[in-house]
Amino acid sequence: MTKKEVTAKYLKKQQKLKSSEVKLFFEVPAEKMAQFVDQAVQGLAKEVEVDGFRSGKVPRNVLEQRLGKERILYEAAELAVKKIYVDSIVEEDIAVVGEPKIDLEKVEEGKSLKFSATVGLLPEVNLKKGWEVKANKVNQKHQGKKVAVSTKEIDQEVDFLANQRVKLVTVNRKAKKKDQVEIDFQVLMNNAPIENGTAKKHPLVLGENKFIPGFEEQLVGLKSGDEKEFKLTFPKEYHAAHLAGKPAQFKVKVNLVQERQLPKVDDEFAKGIGKFKTLKELRANIEEGIKHEKQHQQEDLWKKELLDVVVDEADFEVPSVLIENELETMMAELVQEVSRIGLTKEKYLAQIKKTEKELKDEWIKKVAPRRVQAALILRDLADKNKLQPDSEEIEKQVNRTLQYYSSLGQVSEKIDIQRLYEMTKGSLTNEKVIAFLMKIK
Repeated sequence: MTKKEVTAKYLKKQQKLKSSEVKLFFEVPAEKMAQFVDQAVQGLAKEVEVDGFRSGKVPRNVLEQRLGKERILYEAAELAVKKIYVDSIVEEDIAVVGEPKIDLEKVEEGKSLKFSATVGLLPEVNLKKGWEVKANKVNQKHQGKKVAVSTKEIDQEVDFLANQRVKLVTVNRKAKKKDQVEIDFQVLMNNAPIENGTAKKHPLVLGENKFIPGFEEQLVGLKSGDEKEFKLTFPKEYHAAHLAGKPAQFKVKVNLVQERQLPKVDDEFAKGIGKFKTLKELRANIEEGIKHEKQHQQEDLWKKELLDVVVDEADFEVPSVLIENELETMMAELVQEVSRIGLTKEKYLAQIKKTEKELKDEWIKKVAPRRVQAALILRDLADKNKLQPDSEEIEKQVNRTLQYYSSLGQVSEKIDIQRLYEMTKGSLTNEKVIAFLMKIK
């Protein structure tokens, strides 16, 4: 058996930098570089087509004529850097994070190759003394806390169900509150239509206050076929920042006025909702659902407060590379979130009057470092307390996820199973750590 070469001998020096970074200095001797040059020639010979030579059989002198000697040497240097860097950090057990920044000295044939790699280090996680006491205070605050459901909350849900089953009857009279009207409208600012400010056959229930204050009141008393123009000012806290606090002109035409006839809420109504024999059974089911939702909200708050405690008690630096990666993750999440409401990233940034850089600068100050610290702390607590899920747990959850994708019509062959497995493992691990924190006394 051939003895494996110890690559780490080419790592000559390690220099600790601030922000959990290290600079590694390497030197690869000339005889070793000659091997990488040979590999580079073999690889390039397969890529370059030269008349009279089979693929992979182009000799070096011909390659040099075609590509230039410098191209071959830098290809060799790239192969050397990848191999030497990766093997060295594995052999030396250096816990790096992110991609390294490589600084390469002049590459010359027959001479050693010197290069450095600056890379983030996975920090040693430290929590300040007494953090468990603060975690225990959070647990005492939430443990045994009961949730209550009021009659009003149940009534509101019953009203919602009744409104879903409302009967609309077109009437020839003036519109009044609780009527549904169908309208065409246009919103103008400085006599020019605003973006997304025009709609046709738009349904609107008067009194539900779905539009800006004053809009629905302007429609009370109008009949089918009536048209009206009026001015209103957008609220100062309006979600579209470019409209907030500004006056606008509204042009409205009423197409239909419809009276909303609600069903009688009784046992027959309950039977039509689902497998309920009486209205009392329906209300009990609604109460249980609201209670369950409140318990989840309370538990989510409990978990958030625990995470806030451990992050507040964190006593370690976060590598800048991890913060940069987190910023990209957060931006990707934002793009996905705003797309659900029909916005692009560019339109959203225009609405909040910020550039991408300004938004990221805010995240760097307030959010991104804490998110990274939380992830590192959860990982550390999982390792120290042996809280990883076993393979059976992970596989069960992966199969449930695949079944869900299948129910949505997504083809499982297109899903990266290994990535899904790792994501599931991470999620289940975090759940175990949170459960561990919730039991601290």
